[in-house]
Amino acid sequence: MANHRRISIITGIIFLGLLFLLLFPLFSQKGCPEGTGYSNPLFSQKGCPEGTGYSNPFFHKRGVPKGRSILTPFLIKGVATKLTGYLIKSRRRVEEFFPGTNQEVKVYSIFGKRKGPTLLVFGGIQGDEPGGYLAADRYVSLNLKKGNLIVVPRLNLAAILAQKREGLTGDMNRKFALPKNIQQDPDIKVVNLARDLIANADYILNLHQGSGFYSPIWINHQRNPLRWGQCNVIDAFVFDLPNGERLELESFAQNVVRRINSKIQDENYHFLVNNTNTGDKKSLHKEQRKSLTYYALTQKHKIALGIEVTKKCSSPQAVAYLSIAINSVLKELGIAPEEFPGEDPDSIAEELKKNEKFSGLKVKINGCEKLIIPGQNIFLKIGEPLQILNLETEKSRGWYVNLVNSGSYNALGQTYWFTKDNKLLIHKDGKLIASFEIMPRSYLLGSLEVNLDGRVCRFHNQETILLPKNGRLRILKVYPEKDKNKVKVNLKGFIGNKGYNDGEDSGYVISADDLIPKYALDYPENTFYRIEISEQGNLVGEVFLKLT
Repeated sequence: MANHRRISIITGIIFLGLLFLLLFPLFSQKGCPEGTGYSNPLFSQKGCPEGTGYSNPFFHKRGVPKGRSILTPFLIKGVATKLTGYLIKSRRRVEEFFPGTNQEVKVYSIFGKRKGPTLLVFGGIQGDEPGGYLAADRYVSLNLKKGNLIVVPRLNLAAILAQKREGLTGDMNRKFALPKNIQQDPDIKVVNLARDLIANADYILNLHQGSGFYSPIWINHQRNPLRWGQCNVIDAFVFDLPNGERLELESFAQNVVRRINSKIQDENYHFLVNNTNTGDKKSLHKEQRKSLTYYALTQKHKIALGIEVTKKCSSPQAVAYLSIAINSVLKELGIAPEEFPGEDPDSIAEELKKNEKFSGLKVKINGCEKLIIPGQNIFLKIGEPLQILNLETEKSRGWYVNLVNSGSYNALGQTYWFTKDNKLLIHKDGKLIASFEIMPRSYLLGSLEVNLDGRVCRFHNQETILLPKNGRLRILKVYPEKDKNKVKVNLKGFIGNKGYNDGEDSGYVISADDLIPKYALDYPENTFYRIEISEQGNLVGEVFLKLT
């Protein structure tokens, strides 16, 4: 019996040891080498960049790098099947690369309930083509019944923010023939990220806006073989693979075009297939040999289309045409969303307008949260810290806060110390939406000291107090301090003295339930109120109250 118990213990130890060998490399936080901008290769579908000695054994066919467990690949046949359910329980993943820089890239991966092909969609490789990144952004929140989708709406952020074709050092869509380890070009790390994503997809779309209208024959200056608008661009009719198989690009592109044109009533905006014959010595577009789609085709053997919509239309129309094209590709591939993004230009115009709605900038100054609404300034003392928390917007994607001359293109979450007059710029993609002057506090007219849920904070003229739903606020005093008999603080919509409303609200405990909705500045939403500071009947300052 003792020997039997001893054997059972030894067997248990061996089992736990094997389990450790299996799972340790899976959950190791070692991740990719520092400086690559990549996350833990297990939890990233793309793994680490090629050449680093790391890969994702879960998704890659390359297997396991030296120094990792040899048993890990066998998980694919066993434990990994159940583990996948945990990893993609929500069936979506968002990954951020090079955060806080003008090369920030967000990758959205969506997994279908049933297996199917993986489509990779790029937008924004050239910053003067807004239709591409605005259309791609509409697909990041889809739920899929079948197939998978990887969306990169803003591949070239520097170019988007500048609203120019070129980003940091030239046209990113002419850099896919560069060596992967080139050090002179700062764009190469983004190009390498795109290359790695391409390796893990089945089909590729690169969204563009082009000049005029493509036509295989010369019709006029705007409609001819050298124009790009309203076409599906392929690099070859067919492409022969080393294993003897063949990629039928022209057939696939034509099928997609038929689907697209069935949804477009105006024949002037119908799509055509534009075969650039990129690899042919007689090609009119040899520059495309450096492009993303040519790399995807010739190096990774993937069917890749450049979807070009004309610049001779409004932004809502461009987004509508690109949405029709993407939806057509999804249908052709059998990738099935629970609901396709809409294709009506008028509805898209309202959607784009709503996405640009901005109501304020939430900041923290000396530990106190404040809301700065459009049109107001930010007042600070020299050396005082300013932390930028978030933006009050309908949608968070595509918003960037730039502190002028700071070198950062996305200041969210960062803290700065005030040294001189400056300005915060709020962009929705490349469009300037609002700006806030940062000024010395000597410009102030009046300010309040309050107790906000036990914390004493000072709010200055034109600033906004954020009061949580169950929070408590008490106004303590006015600065600069003056004769209390001459100064009055009146929160519009609050009655402090229930017996006689004298308009003086200092000293009372205030909650959201105490406020009278009809006095709200944003009635009927009833979340925004004004606090007036007056001296002998003259307004000397105002602070705002926002219910959160």
